[in-house]
Amino acid sequence: MAPRSSYAKVTLPFPIFAAEFDPYNRGYLVVGGGGGEGRSGVPNQIAVLDVSNRANITTAIEVDLSRDEDSVQSLASLATKDGLITFAGINSSQAEQNAGNNEHFRSFEIKYPPRKKQKTEDAVTEPKPKASFIGKRAAFKQEPAAKSERYQRLLRLSPVQRQSVDGNRRIGAIASGLAKQAEVVVFNATTPTPEAADVMARIEPEDGAEVVDLDIANTGNNEFSLTYCTDYDIFEQSYQYDFATKNAQKTPKGPRRIHSMPDGEGAGLKHKFRCLRFLDSQNVIALVNKADKKGTELRVFHLYPTGPASMILQMQLPSHVKQAVSMDVCALDADSKGDRQIAVAVAGQDISIETWTLNYTRSTDTFSRFQSFQSVRDVHAHQMTKICFSPFHSPVRAPAPTPAADGQTAAPQTETVQNPGPQYLKLASVSYGNTVVVDAFPLSPLNPKDRNARYILQDHAAKTRRQYLNYAFAAFIVLMIGVLFQAYLTLAPSASTSSLSGLLPPGARPILDKPIHAAHDAASVISSSIPTKLPGVQRLADLLSHPSHSSKALIVRDSPTGTDLSVDAHVDKEALLKEHVEAKHWDELHESQRSEWKRRLIEAGRWAESEGETVLKGVMWSSYAGFVGGVAGEVLREL
Repeated sequence: MAPRSSYAKVTLPFPIFAAEFDPYNRGYLVVGGGGGEGRSGVPNQIAVLDVSNRANITTAIEVDLSRDEDSVQSLASLATKDGLITFAGINSSQAEQNAGNNEHFRSFEIKYPPRKKQKTEDAVTEPKPKASFIGKRAAFKQEPAAKSERYQRLLRLSPVQRQSVDGNRRIGAIASGLAKQAEVVVFNATTPTPEAADVMARIEPEDGAEVVDLDIANTGNNEFSLTYCTDYDIFEQSYQYDFATKNAQKTPKGPRRIHSMPDGEGAGLKHKFRCLRFLDSQNVIALVNKADKKGTELRVFHLYPTGPASMILQMQLPSHVKQAVSMDVCALDADSKGDRQIAVAVAGQDISIETWTLNYTRSTDTFSRFQSFQSVRDVHAHQMTKICFSPFHSPVRAPAPTPAADGQTAAPQTETVQNPGPQYLKLASVSYGNTVVVDAFPLSPLNPKDRNARYILQDHAAKTRRQYLNYAFAAFIVLMIGVLFQAYLTLAPSASTSSLSGLLPPGARPILDKPIHAAHDAASVISSSIPTKLPGVQRLADLLSHPSHSSKALIVRDSPTGTDLSVDAHVDKEALLKEHVEAKHWDELHESQRSEWKRRLIEAGRWAESEGETVLKGVMWSSYAGFVGGVAGEVLREL
């Protein structure tokens, strides 16, 4: 799990039900909510929060609303040069609703405060931020019931096209909640207060099923696709809209069902759709709450021009997420090949937020598997109502260096590519408990050396895992080298240093061979001419089992005086046999010789019959004592 990114938190004086970032990502977050009608002490309000500082959230603008009307349930915004046109879903008072007049669609103009600048003597008085009411409309059809509980549950606008001249040509859609007959209204969102002529389509879902979520995608020049879901079905309809004549062409004439939820695990039980978002113009992602609170899934569907959609990806969320309450996605910028990364966030009923990434490959039109980016528990003290990503627009890159003209010397170029400043993707979550939390996820270029590289989320957990794997791999290699070297020494204990030098590069062998052979020859002379002293060790069994002599050859000889036995230890058994050609193994001795050696060993206290002949078979026997034997006998007699 990745460590949590930097985040900021603020508490407002009202419960929050709706939130959306500035469409151009200028550092502002608009939230709305309140205590509703007739609830003393809890205001109804729209607040514009300055979230440009990753460590602090401040309130830039407050829009106080009537406490005789309902609270804000949904909102969305159009960008203007110095602020926003914000649409909000606010029900009229209950008395007006009972009279059949519910002007639920509200419009507000918001002008941002100027950013803090360095004070100078020539500074002039800067305009103050302000918010003003524009108008209100009843977009839904009037219900025949005397008392209606219908409200504007959903409000969604098509994404802004920042790089297009038609960036502000956007459409919108609203959906009702708690209505006798559910309704979806699609409208032209280029005007501050849409009129009846701006309504592109009215949709009444089958069997009065309530729409639980909807989204809009741009599919071409003035072409849009609307998708919405009920508890058990997903629908889609495409529009080609002429903003000048306000003429809409629908394909098909009515929304088409592209997917139906199959039966669940139990009899009569079905999973339910909770949220729906476009990943691009041809793929949507759905958040599914399983029946009986058995978990939550993410499912990706590919849309075709006709016929049902195809589910191409499915993932079960962690077991602690029994049900989910909200979801949002953000598509990061694409490279020249059309490849891009998409971030997906899910808010669970356990007040956790799971963030995932998907990688899209344009050449194959495929998505990678979901990769976990961050999991955060206890984000708020109370249940969350909504989460939303800030839109990400590719930052302006520095121009490439221009080639030098003929006859001119080109300026020196550095290998370092000047990328734009630090980029962040922000995720806002709001709750019933009046709190707003904004997480800032750092972004980095996929290839820092590429001036036009696309951006991706920096996965700290994956980076840490890669570092640990590199360290573990290096340690494993060192360990294996040590094991192999130890095995070589174990399997060839008598290997000389000259044989080990064969492992060295050929150029190093002649240099190292001279001192190696010199040291080896000196050691051989010393070991062959000077006997090994064995302090405190008398019996042959002890000599053979002593650690310092376990790899040496022992020879027993009679002393020149015949009164004692001498025992020598030699490093090289072959050299011993060449020096003492008369030395024999125990099995090579005659029976009479064996008896004589046993008698003398017993008298000398170096062997007992209870030890058996096995000890004697590991020793060489000689009846001739030379110079070295004499020296060894003198040493042993001193012990």
